[in-house]
Amino acid sequence: MIYQEYDLVYDPQFEDDLLDCSASYSAGAFWVIEDERGIVATGAVVPNGGARLIKRMYVAARARRLGLARVLLHQCLGWGDFARSELWSDVRFPAAHRLYQREGFVPGPVRVLTDPDASVERYFRRDSMGD
Repeated sequence: MIYQEYDLVYDPQFEDDLLDCSASYSAGAFWVIEDERGIVATGAVVPNGGARLIKRMYVAARARRLGLARVLLHQCLGWGDFARSELWSDVRFPAAHRLYQREGFVPGPVRVLTDPDASVERYFRRDSMGD
């Protein structure tokens, strides 16, 4: 859904965690929210050293501005006992970046990926706030 909306190329070589979410997130968690037409939002988390790494935070266009991203973000923040939460988010998602900053995340450096779209992502970090 997100790939089409942003005219991105889906290449399983770079998104291999989505081929088997149960195996990919066996040390973490993967959540979906559905409506009558299918999946409208996803969020995932895995341990990353001393931090929880939040991944796959997506909300379909038809379900935006309903608070689903915030619900999933809080689900991720409540998973495990970590002093720090981290995530990388594509620079094409400024609304998500505003949410992360409202929720206490501090933006950091950017990186360019080697995927077919040469995606640019920004790092965000939040130290524990009693999650």
